[in-house]
Amino acid sequence: MANSADPGTFGAVSRVRLFRLLLAALAALALAVGGLPHGTEPAQAATCAQFATQAAAQAAANTRDGDGDGIYCESLPCPCAGPAAPAPAPSEPAQPPAPAPQPAPASPTTPTPTPDPTPTVVPGSADPAGCTVVGRVVDVGLSRTKYPAVRKHWERAIRKGYPRVLTINRAGASGRRSRLLSAYATAPGRDRDEYPMAMARTTVRADVALVDSSQNRGAGAVQGIKLRRYCSGQRFRIVWY
Repeated sequence: MANSADPGTFGAVSRVRLFRLLLAALAALALAVGGLPHGTEPAQAATCAQFATQAAAQAAANTRDGDGDGIYCESLPCPCAGPAAPAPAPSEPAQPPAPAPQPAPASPTTPTPTPDPTPTVVPGSADPAGCTVVGRVVDVGLSRTKYPAVRKHWERAIRKGYPRVLTINRAGASGRRSRLLSAYATAPGRDRDEYPMAMARTTVRADVALVDSSQNRGAGAVQGIKLRRYCSGQRFRIVWY
């Protein structure tokens, strides 16, 4: 029996099938190139779960990029990295805060040694305030060119036996001087010079000579200035220079 199918109908059916196959191929191509249609949630690649952060997945670049923006596994938590961004450097462990500097312990204070107390000054001794006594013989320098007459007299008195090393004894000096000099006459331009001095002896007795007044008073003033820091009891001697 002859085939009753219309050849034109068979050709139309074949064209419809061919058109459907073509549409399916185009749809698959569009999905591969452009991603899913707008508003469609892209499916996550199974490998995204292997990464802890989006930045780690971005560095690996081996998962799906559903929306084609170059960013992998956008659903993972940050830290994040954009397309072509370098993988984040591993964070340094937090350093503990540096301990606050502690003040150095105070060194024990060494007490300042207390100087030897000033010897008790007997009222009326005429010792200057704050004077002291040292354990050595103090040298008192006087100029031999300024006071030659005084030097000559004192050296002669020492040769007579009066001591070269003297001791300060200011108490009663004025009375001893007055009693000694009352027996000696004065002369114009001259003073009655005594050795040992009244402030350096305990008795009235001393050697007396008339010397130039300016020399006697000048030598006495220099001697007084150099000895005023010392109390009674301090030993001293005259040194000529």
